[in-house]
Amino acid sequence: MTRQEPLDLFRPVRWIVTIMLIVVVATTLLQIIMRYAFNAPLIWSEEFVRLLIVWITFIGASAVCYDGRHLNVEVFLKAAPPRLRAAMRVFNAVVSLFFLAVLGWHSITLVKIEMMQDMSALPLKIGHIRLAATVGCALMVIAILARIFYRRPGLSRIDPAHVENDAM
Repeated sequence: MTRQEPLDLFRPVRWIVTIMLIVVVATTLLQIIMRYAFNAPLIWSEEFVRLLIVWITFIGASAVCYDGRHLNVEVFLKAAPPRLRAAMRVFNAVVSLFFLAVLGWHSITLVKIEMMQDMSALPLKIGHIRLAATVGCALMVIAILARIFYRRPGLSRIDPAHVENDAM
């Protein structure tokens, strides 16, 4: 009987971030070639790459939250007794959810305001850059909730937040 790998709910997010990073590298290389080989720089490339990097940051952060590799101080977890360790994880999740809810809520206001301003080189609004924070916060909230409620088989072996009950 083969052991089944745990379902990665954020695999599509990882693929989207990977594709976006490939596009960033390809656009940057194209800009270098166009500027230095043909003396015809692309006007839109810098703004486009900046937009993608902001989106990569916020979308990628949700996959990091799902993996439990965000805001993790192992020294305190290893030193704490098991019950305190569990309480620390719950406290961390609650604080993170609260912070992300506040950030996401206020980012909606910024997106609305900045949807009135055009970007200089791309036919988009500046609010499309700020929208990354709103979408990223929503995905991070989903990731933290999925981490709490979706029990992945074999998680304790690969979870960086998991600490074995060593004899100290």
